[in-house]
Amino acid sequence: MFRKLAPLGAALGLLLSASNLWAEDIPVPSQAGWAGAKKTVNLPNGITMAYSEMGDSEGDPLVLIHGYSDNSRSWSLLAPYLTERHIYAIDLRGHGKSSAPECCYAYTDLAYDVHLFLEALDIAKADIVGHSLGSLTTQLLSAQHPEQVKKAVLLSSTVETGSGPGSWLWGNIMPLQPPIDPNGQFMMDWYWNPNPVDQDFVSAERTESAAMPIHVWRGVLWGTALGSLSAFTGLVEAPMLIVWGDQDQLFDAAHQENLKQAYPNARFETFEGAGHNMFWEMPEQAAATISDFLDG
Repeated sequence: MFRKLAPLGAALGLLLSASNLWAEDIPVPSQAGWAGAKKTVNLPNGITMAYSEMGDSEGDPLVLIHGYSDNSRSWSLLAPYLTERHIYAIDLRGHGKSSAPECCYAYTDLAYDVHLFLEALDIAKADIVGHSLGSLTTQLLSAQHPEQVKKAVLLSSTVETGSGPGSWLWGNIMPLQPPIDPNGQFMMDWYWNPNPVDQDFVSAERTESAAMPIHVWRGVLWGTALGSLSAFTGLVEAPMLIVWGDQDQLFDAAHQENLKQAYPNARFETFEGAGHNMFWEMPEQAAATISDFLDG
């Protein structure tokens, strides 16, 4: 019997060794090399989506979705602590190097792009982490396509932005005219953080954000101001982690109470002293919190 099983064991070992040959540790690009390292995929709805691929090519797939006016670079400080996973950090439509059509930028459009992205890259199911606008996109993707979402992480989130006329967002973004000065007062306020953040990173973020077409700035604002996700939260099946910095100037404690009511079974973590971009301010701590949840 042993003699019969031995060749089978040897063959299995060869197969495992061969599969390991295909595994690849995809490095996290430097700040200087970030934009140039992006890949693109053409989606069937006409959008060309840019993305940054990092980590262990044989690891569990993890999709990262950035916030309003950011791009995949938003995750560059966090990604080095998550490289045991196969990371796909996307550029939402209109952001970074992705297509910027004249229309449309509602949650439904953004979430559908991510759905198509997962299909295009043959990712059957992934953990999804979304920040701010990306967290709203994550919620709708999880509601519409629960079969694609293993676990969901919402950073600096809400179920309703309250960003219509009369809000700070509306009052500051609607009057913007190109070219936007990346070092002007609006952009300095937009990228303010209560704790120190890597300056090379923030400078690149401001520059790329300021270059975003004005119709995208306004399209996203209109798209997010019109919609509330509260009616659809019951459709989300994925286990959820919600992370919030208690100095968040956009989505304050009232927004968090609404989230807790919407997702009563979610795990909720507060980063004391951190702002809207807590994962820039405390990337190692944020990564540890996310990994603990995803591994659990």
